[in-house]
Amino acid sequence: MPLRPHVFDRHAEPRQLQLTLATPLPPVCLVHGQAAVEPKEQVLRFWGKPGAYRQEGVGRLLWELPKSALGVFVIDRNEPLAIVKARWPECERCAARADARVKKLIVYYVGSLVPLCVGVALMFSRPSAFAMILCAAGVGLVLLAVMLGSVVFARTDRYLEAALAPDASSVTVCAHPDFARSWSGQEQR
Repeated sequence: MPLRPHVFDRHAEPRQLQLTLATPLPPVCLVHGQAAVEPKEQVLRFWGKPGAYRQEGVGRLLWELPKSALGVFVIDRNEPLAIVKARWPECERCAARADARVKKLIVYYVGSLVPLCVGVALMFSRPSAFAMILCAAGVGLVLLAVMLGSVVFARTDRYLEAALAPDASSVTVCAHPDFARSWSGQEQR
């Protein structure tokens, strides 16, 4: 799929490529090949050196956090060198999966608060070592939930396998055959 430059973050590093698709995508889900309900704005991130980009992998979430006092070191290691932002077609199955992920995350957050609330209530009613341990475990679970929450939400952007051309002129996605047929039909017109 051909790409064109598109600035959507004016505060990005000058060396960072900001790209978008040059032509609109057909209304067919890339993953399942079903009719798309509504396109969803998604971002594909690529790291590496110019001419040798690799797609985002697990453990590349630090760039989403606010920039710290380490400045140049954090930016150089953790910001993607190329970002492809586009409206990708999404079917009902993809939308349902995203909704289920959000619901699971809410249940996870609420569940992580229960030991903390019970521990605090026990500390006020009858202070004991058990209540203090329960409070400490509750704080740990809340922190774990906050850290894992970003991983769960980041996974929504990673359902596409993609390869960026060395000159960043096009992106190749691993798509469903029905999407590929629809794309080739659109290209012939």
